[in-house]
Amino acid sequence: MNTERWPKDLSTAAGRWAGFGPYYAMFPLGFAKHVIEKYCPLGGAVLDPFCGRGTAPFVAKALGREAVGVDINPVAWLYTAVKTDPFRTPTIVNMRLSNVARAVRKSDKVAETEFQASAWSPSVLGYLNAARRVLDWRDRSLDRTIMGFILVYLHAKKGGGLSNCMRQSKAMAPDYSVRWWRERKLSPPDLDPVAFLKQRVDWRYKHGVVIGPAVSVYRGDARKVLGKENSPAGFDLLLTSPPYCDITNYRYDNWIRLWMLGGPAEPDHRTAERYADRSAYACLLLDVFKSAAQRLSKDAIVYVRTDARAFTAAATEQALRSAWPRRKIVIKRNKPKRSTQTVLFGDSTTKPGDIDLIAVP
Repeated sequence: MNTERWPKDLSTAAGRWAGFGPYYAMFPLGFAKHVIEKYCPLGGAVLDPFCGRGTAPFVAKALGREAVGVDINPVAWLYTAVKTDPFRTPTIVNMRLSNVARAVRKSDKVAETEFQASAWSPSVLGYLNAARRVLDWRDRSLDRTIMGFILVYLHAKKGGGLSNCMRQSKAMAPDYSVRWWRERKLSPPDLDPVAFLKQRVDWRYKHGVVIGPAVSVYRGDARKVLGKENSPAGFDLLLTSPPYCDITNYRYDNWIRLWMLGGPAEPDHRTAERYADRSAYACLLLDVFKSAAQRLSKDAIVYVRTDARAFTAAATEQALRSAWPRRKIVIKRNKPKRSTQTVLFGDSTTKPGDIDLIAVP
């Protein structure tokens, strides 16, 4: 495949699938493409133990490299699993979308919370509840693909998704959302969810799916996944961006999509996925990198992009030096060239940018 214009070329399968899965805080496709082409040989293998929405595994596959991705968040896992290996036949995907509609019960259209009543029309809410009940997204590729499409468009700006007007990449607080909609007299769109989703399926599949080497995606804690005796090994490149310390709560940011996957109808306020405890955060990085070190080839490159703030950068560098004590650490600082995602949520302060830490033999 000619990747010269990719990932911006929507006339290719890679271009169509590259943006699948809105997710708060992810590194750019072009960055992943550059690193993989430079540091992983054609036919080699890439490991990302904090894969998020799967940018590194997806780009690796599109560039002819095998890949393994790991993430503890079910939403991230599902995005990565679908974009790297979607169900191959769109006509069957569309048929299954219609099948879900036939499973809707009268009770499915009844809102459980004020937020649900304000976020989705009864017809859409009924479809969502039926999908929550009948889709076996954990074990069936077809159902996982459909759930992936639902998650992508579950909430977005009005007209771009199934919901009342909301940000697409980050879920907002339910009370705030209801109050915001009331003040602006905004009601959820009364649309046909099957017709809406079929249109998006047809667009995504217009040029097929990305064909390439195998990608394996694991849902769980990378320390446990990589610590198993039968875990994959022999990777030529570790490319990852760990969660930044005390920046965002990945569970709260995805609470609406986690509800869609069977979670509670209200946000989970636990803070474990905010990684605010500095000691626990440093231990997480060290443990993951030490586990990953056992899975890399002797001459593999380790490329980590992280937050340039002092503590996160220092903790990441220390973890790398401990996991690979005989490696040279090359440091590259990056200043944001344009507004970051945080501007969308009212934070216009100057950001310190990112830092790239590269452990080379």
